[in-house]
Amino acid sequence: MVIWALANKEMRLLLRDRMAVVVLLGMPLVFILLWGVMLGENFGQRTADEKLRVFVVDLDTGESFTPGVSWAKEVVNDLNQTAGVGVEVVPSLEEAEQRVRKHKVAAILIFRPGFSDRVNQCSFLAEGINPFYHDGVHLPKYGSDEFEQARRPGPEAVLDAELLWDRKQPAAAGIIDQVAQVSLLRVILPWMIGQAFGRLSDEQFIELLGEKMSLPLPNIYAVRVFFDPDHPLKPADKVQLKQMLDLTAGSNEKESKEYRKKVGEGVQAALEAEFHKYDLTGKTWADLTKSREAKPGDKGGAPSPENTQWTNFGAQRYQQLVPSFTTMFPFFLAMVVGWVFVTERRQGTLKRLRFAPVSRAQILAGKLLPVFLLSLALAGVLLLAGRLIFQMTWGPQDWPLWLQIGCLLPVVVTTSFASMGLALLVAAVSRTEIQVALYGALPVLVMALVSGCILPREMMTESAQAVSWFTPHGWALAAYRELLGDDPRSVPDLSQVWMSCGVLTAFGAGFLGLAWRLLRLD
Repeated sequence: MVIWALANKEMRLLLRDRMAVVVLLGMPLVFILLWGVMLGENFGQRTADEKLRVFVVDLDTGESFTPGVSWAKEVVNDLNQTAGVGVEVVPSLEEAEQRVRKHKVAAILIFRPGFSDRVNQCSFLAEGINPFYHDGVHLPKYGSDEFEQARRPGPEAVLDAELLWDRKQPAAAGIIDQVAQVSLLRVILPWMIGQAFGRLSDEQFIELLGEKMSLPLPNIYAVRVFFDPDHPLKPADKVQLKQMLDLTAGSNEKESKEYRKKVGEGVQAALEAEFHKYDLTGKTWADLTKSREAKPGDKGGAPSPENTQWTNFGAQRYQQLVPSFTTMFPFFLAMVVGWVFVTERRQGTLKRLRFAPVSRAQILAGKLLPVFLLSLALAGVLLLAGRLIFQMTWGPQDWPLWLQIGCLLPVVVTTSFASMGLALLVAAVSRTEIQVALYGALPVLVMALVSGCILPREMMTESAQAVSWFTPHGWALAAYRELLGDDPRSVPDLSQVWMSCGVLTAFGAGFLGLAWRLLRLD
């Protein structure tokens, strides 16, 4: 009863300033909305905004194996069919250089007028162009300061194409470079393979094969005398395939050509049977791999109608944002508790409570219980908003709602317990409002940054990821991410969830124990 009376008093004080409570509960939701908008969520334009934009300057005047279509267009089509990638055409080199110089675009792919002609010369044959090197297709990179001085085509630009990039945005430019490399490989490599495989039936190739390939000479007297009537032949002697074809055709040149053609077709048929999963004569990636082309509505194609509903705010993005802010904001309640203790010290309330017939534990429990309930309410509001507004899921789609809530509730409770322990520790060591801000806000922000609440953990180095496990935020975020995964069909690892709850409980107990030793009620 004593604890409840103290808690009721603290709750009344908190609820008296209703605007502050509304701001406290609504501020994380506003942060999530603003963060989502800044990352590209524009209410109904999710599919387009989530794509990686690749900027292209197309000056190609040539033609590919498809009449009227340049090789640059083939690359652009492949980019458009790549999941998560959209292409924007820049009309001129001058505008491209200006965008890069002003840091508006990280990189722009340039196709010069001779791009198609150079690609048409790419071949595995000795007289063809080899466009490949260690990292893929040879694609020179120029900054805006040296772009005009670069001369193309030449040995430094094998395909008469290059990447104009901003040296102040190397990470973003590197991503665009890798995406362009994949599309160039998917366009050029099948073309070269198809050309090489088609040459197997050419008369020139069979002529070369006949000269290079030798077979054991049949041990038949008439045949052996035909090749060399004056030389005593031995069974181990060999003869060229070309001579065997000439022997079969006799003096008939037409039949000789027909036999060579059949040999070439036989070689092709044998390879097709051996590599039946691939169409080696296909000159596109889809033909070579026998895979279907992307269609509108597919991932990477045109946006499907359901993606343009105003209620679909981009659940995948908010599957990341909601857990991060649900983890981070309860720990900011440490400043609220710290300010309350500082105010009551100044007013003498704590000193009067010491002389009342209540124990030290009852005083602390009565003051912390409202904060604990407020932390639970904050997490509940964010998770409910995530489900109703942002269309996120609370667990696998085949789980009933009670099971989803039952797995989330321990994470919410233990996270709130850890945040309450940290709040009491901040109150124990703070004597002024400035100290509350320093001891409360800075550690919480640092732990949020280290744990992956602000910068995703997968983008950190291995050493930084290891440090994140020394924070309560890191364990809470791991549990939330396990239950609130991007794929509603994935089954969460509940052992990771229960381990996180246990570690969070240990963090809370450790904070409370340390605060108990340091706190002075005067």
